Amino acid sequence: MRMNTETRMRDRAGCPLALTFLLGTLGSCGGGLTEDPGTQPASMLVNDVRAALGAEGIVALVAAPAIDDELFDLGQALYFDKLVSGNQDVSCATCHLTTEAGADGRTLPNGVGGLGIGPARSGGAIIARHSPTVLNTHLLDEMFWDGRVEFGGGGVLTSPAGADLTPAMIAVFDPGLELLAAQAMLPPVSRMEMRGDSGANGLADLADDDFDGVWAGIMDRLLVINAYENLFNAAYPTTLTADLDFAHAANAIAAFEVRAFARANSPFEAFVGGDDAALSTAQLEGTLEFFGSAGCARCHSGNLFTDEQYHNIALPQFGPGNGNGPGGNDDFGRENVSGNPVDRYRFRTPSLLNVALTAPYGHLGQYADLDDMVRHYRNAPQELQNYNIALEVDDTGLIGTLVNNTNQLIAGIDPLVANPRQFDVGHVVTFLGALSADSVADLAELVPSSVPSGLPLD
Repeated sequence: MRMNTETRMRDRAGCPLALTFLLGTLGSCGGGLTEDPGTQPASMLVNDVRAALGAEGIVALVAAPAIDDELFDLGQALYFDKLVSGNQDVSCATCHLTTEAGADGRTLPNGVGGLGIGPARSGGAIIARHSPTVLNTHLLDEMFWDGRVEFGGGGVLTSPAGADLTPAMIAVFDPGLELLAAQAMLPPVSRMEMRGDSGANGLADLADDDFDGVWAGIMDRLLVINAYENLFNAAYPTTLTADLDFAHAANAIAAFEVRAFARANSPFEAFVGGDDAALSTAQLEGTLEFFGSAGCARCHSGNLFTDEQYHNIALPQFGPGNGNGPGGNDDFGRENVSGNPVDRYRFRTPSLLNVALTAPYGHLGQYADLDDMVRHYRNAPQELQNYNIALEVDDTGLIGTLVNNTNQLIAGIDPLVANPRQFDVGHVVTFLGALSADSVADLAELVPSSVPSGLPLD
């Protein structure tokens, strides 16, 4: 598992020091390009881009860990089977669709009680945060918008499950699958995401903190089905059926996600691998803008284009919220995990791999288009003040939920995005398109024809 712990020294403008000399000719980290890169010959653009990538330490992505067929088959069935949810109406695939690049194409997901899938889904519980893509998540060290599942010091796994996620459960997780497996254990215990309201089903009638009871109840459902018992025994041949618990199921889901959604065959990755012709002239120009005047790499850094840190970038808050603020409809982000008020309104920097395919954008899906999301960074405080939810959000039920917290957001805004910046939005968006893997266009082969429970897939 890649540990994203490298700390890069930066100059006072926020630029990586290794880039300071390079940008002396291309433009400062906070200003515009001193020379239109489009006037340069393609060979010079290639050399400049390779210098920029070298200064950032960007190299080819590591290969995904090998996954046994038996573990993949079990994980695939569990990923698409609604039997894992309390009311048997939600699966992992409900919010992470193969047709939506591993996300759901919605501003905010609709959980239990919803009907349909993807942008057409309606009704049911509205989840408080946008559904992120599962593409390439095996490369991350932190999960969820607030990082509540992460690798701590020395590789120790921490999560809100606390003592319920026991060392014995963690020991079940295969090397390289720990983070995704821990994440997979949490949606089934969330009432709004998968479990349901009290009185709706046996799993929902358990106490909110009875994680063990929920996990055991799911396994009871699964193992009475002969096909699942056979799949589990094939995936874990040295484990007695009586000793199987939901950690084994979560490990299998993680295994499926790793093999199914490891998609990195993008033009940019081909360029990093040595193909000078992989990027168009416009994409090369956009790359220099991304690493230069736009300053995007101050947060979207490294091979995954994320520092996996937490930032308040002054995005508006709407929706049901996370129980914060006077009305409970605000969301304090990372503070809810760390307990530190300094972390209020800070959310994890998402990876930009395949970003052009995973609209909408932001921890609530605040922006419908990538152009608007990138434009936000030109003047984040101003964009927040001018934000028009009706133009960005299709779900009309969310329009009246906009929280009046603009002053608080601006007061705690990250200094990296506090000041206006001049850069060409179109150039940056063109570059971001080069991060899309060719193989993401059609993921239909991942969908099984049926699942052991016999429940519908849609």
